[in-house]
Amino acid sequence: MELKNQSDYERYIKQDNLGEYYVVLNQFTFHSVYQPIFDKHQRIIGMEALLRIRGIDGSLIRPDVFLANNGLDPYFRLCVEFLSRAMHIRNFARCFAGTPIKLFLNVMPQTLLTLTKDMGFKDNGLLYKRLADLGMTPSDVVFEVVEESCGDTDLLIKAVQLMRANGFIFAIDDFGAQHSDIARVQQLCPDIIKIDRSYLLDYCAGETFSIHSAVELAAHMGAKVIIEGVEEDVQLQAMYQLDLDYYQGFYLGKPCAIHHWTDSLDRKSTRLNSSHITISYAVFCL
Repeated sequence: MELKNQSDYERYIKQDNLGEYYVVLNQFTFHSVYQPIFDKHQRIIGMEALLRIRGIDGSLIRPDVFLANNGLDPYFRLCVEFLSRAMHIRNFARCFAGTPIKLFLNVMPQTLLTLTKDMGFKDNGLLYKRLADLGMTPSDVVFEVVEESCGDTDLLIKAVQLMRANGFIFAIDDFGAQHSDIARVQQLCPDIIKIDRSYLLDYCAGETFSIHSAVELAAHMGAKVIIEGVEEDVQLQAMYQLDLDYYQGFYLGKPCAIHHWTDSLDRKSTRLNSSHITISYAVFCL
């Protein structure tokens, strides 16, 4: 199995009767869902793409369990991530290309090395070309570096620097969990820090030091802050009191197929326009 050019991708990426793209690879089927990210005025500024995986019997498989399987061939795992990214971008572009809404993509540190160093893939130029073909630019994409370890930190730093120089935006995912720590923030100098939900829960339980320290770190680094895992109104109100930049969680919006969010925005736009008010997307300024 190779993913060197566009025709290689087309072998695995299909389209359903709603026009949404999905991936069939071996006995697995992969679909995109998207969870919105909001600013303090409750406007959507981004969509985080997430995987939904089904086995040959149609049963759902948790993505974290699937990808953490030590028996999974590393090359196959990379292929899953590359194909999933292509699928996420296509589905997002159908609905939000040309808008200020950003596409957030989770990325393993090892994949960033693959994107910038020859490890069997020739994907670097293809990624830029596909974005342009779909009406997007690198600055429309936020790569969330997940909390996994990386065998070569120096190469990871160089990979992020190269891709940022080419226009991509970077976030540290789940700050406070595993390897998403102060050292990684200082090494990668992200544009955005996504604070892990555990900090939110600690704050609501009276332990405020961790989240204040994370916010101070972001300010020192010149990074925006997203709080993850908002599941109740009391949590949202507590985070509003901290005047954070952006908010994400089930209370605000659960992961859904992309057409759910376009339908939702269309309905909201219709209601507002009937009152002579025009809905606008938030401009994502970094």
